[in-house]
Amino acid sequence: MVNIIHPNDIIKSDGIIHGIKKVLIPKSVQQSFNNRRNLRSISAVLPEGAPEIDPRTNRLKKKPNPVPAGAPPVLPIYSAMAPGPSLAPAPAPGPGGHHHHFDGETQVKDFIQTLLHYGGYNELADILVNLTSLATEMGRLVSEGYVLTVLAPNDEAMAKLTTDQLSEPGAPEQIMYYHLIPEYQTEESMYNSVRRFGKVKYDTLRLPHKVVAEEADGSVKFGFEEGSAYLIDPDIYTDGRISVQGIDGVLFPVEDIKVAPKSAPVVAAGDAKVVAKQRRGNTNYSFES
Repeated sequence: MVNIIHPNDIIKSDGIIHGIKKVLIPKSVQQSFNNRRNLRSISAVLPEGAPEIDPRTNRLKKKPNPVPAGAPPVLPIYSAMAPGPSLAPAPAPGPGGHHHHFDGETQVKDFIQTLLHYGGYNELADILVNLTSLATEMGRLVSEGYVLTVLAPNDEAMAKLTTDQLSEPGAPEQIMYYHLIPEYQTEESMYNSVRRFGKVKYDTLRLPHKVVAEEADGSVKFGFEEGSAYLIDPDIYTDGRISVQGIDGVLFPVEDIKVAPKSAPVVAAGDAKVVAKQRRGNTNYSFES
């Protein structure tokens, strides 16, 4: 209730104005005001930085469009890698985050387990998991949406590595980086490429070095001469994000290969002609329990 304190204060032909004691406010407006004052209806607001000006155009910079789920990463894979072999990368995040649409940690565990069950690749699995933190880094990269092809040297090839090759700080990481291709390639796709183009150069995670592939003896051969390796166990693991291809040698960039002096071969008269063995993948797999 509001009392009139100045009746007939202003009289005009179109109406009369009375003076009252206080302002009338609708109850709905009062309720809304009280709710805001008590912070009951105010949701948290994320802070935003000041608008940025592009110095080249003197215009406001546009906000980047949000990346849809499952889309390829905007940045190249090298921008997402760990700073260096001496610094361990951050733990692989779980799926469903703001930018993470894949469970890379689980996928890497699956391919490591597949290597162990397949047999003959225990040394590589040990380097990825125990000797380095590359398994963790690979999981993080896959979680970010990147894809990888692993050229996996078998145990016989790894056994040929010398102490000098592994003693330098970061040497195991650098060796493995040269065997990681930031593309998803299967045995069929690589073989078709080398059959069509002769030689194909693939980028590796060891910048700026590339690994060269070519067709040889019905298979795919990687590397150069003494430092070459054949694809002998195709598609050990393929899940659409990680592809693992077994090879019979450890690859090095051409400048890292120390070529030993060659002696003249002794050829006896009447030696039999050697026929090249077809090396393309054997489809008869045997898994160890």
